[in-house]
Amino acid sequence: MKIRVVSAILVGIVLYAIVIVLASIQRDLTLPQLILMLVTPFVIGFLAGGVKNGLILGFIVPFVMLIVEVAVLQPGVFADPNVALAAVLMTALPFGLISAGLGAAGGFAGRRAFKK
Repeated sequence: MKIRVVSAILVGIVLYAIVIVLASIQRDLTLPQLILMLVTPFVIGFLAGGVKNGLILGFIVPFVMLIVEVAVLQPGVFADPNVALAAVLMTALPFGLISAGLGAAGGFAGRRAFKK
């Protein structure tokens, strides 16, 4: 695996960990958290350096981290399979799709910026 992909994954995990910590402390979604959540997939794609990598990583990292965020902030959600499926389909999946587009845009910009 390329070092650019690994660094993109690590930066994405760190930025989403900051969002999770802020959300657990404040118990509410604030504007800075929302901006950080929307900038992170773009940064992941930019560091990945390609549209395909940005698209894939821009979907997977936010999708997994939002599931972790739901598990941390609302621990009883995953006790019932129906509620867990609803939480994934209604929160993580739509935001994962938005993040995939932002990751692809970041990958396009990263490919242009790091072009040799």
